[in-house]
Amino acid sequence: MVDEALNLAYRSARARDPTFNIKLQRDFDEGIMPITLAPQDVTRVLLNLFSNEFHAARRRQSMKAMSGFEPTLKVVTRELGDAVEIRVRDNGIGIPEEVKDKLFQPFFTTKPTGEGTGLGLSIGYDIVTQQHGGSITVDSKVGEHSEFTIRLPRNR
Repeated sequence: MVDEALNLAYRSARARDPTFNIKLQRDFDEGIMPITLAPQDVTRVLLNLFSNEFHAARRRQSMKAMSGFEPTLKVVTRELGDAVEIRVRDNGIGIPEEVKDKLFQPFFTTKPTGEGTGLGLSIGYDIVTQQHGGSITVDSKVGEHSEFTIRLPRNR
């Protein structure tokens, strides 16, 4: 499901902008046991995360004419026994500390007017935490990376 969402997000980004390109790294745990979840809702969360991270990596690329910089998105899945973990990491512009606390609030966006509603992370947060009893956290360093970690419990 994670790989399907990643492929869909990438194809969608390329359809909107044929010049879009980003290196995709996959590290999927082959030992993940089935988990009960609402696939369309979790896919929605992933599509939004991937889109945001594509945007951040491309933004860093456009801000600096860095020799050798390659926009990259890494997606990792892990079996944790009582939960499944999904990590999504970009090498984009990062998230300032003062913004992190607002990320999951409705209508908050750092994108220019017309490019984002500020609802994606808020809705995603509710899907992960309220609907699935999981957690979503963010780690970031300005100018280097952002990494979102989703943990979905096996038993609620």
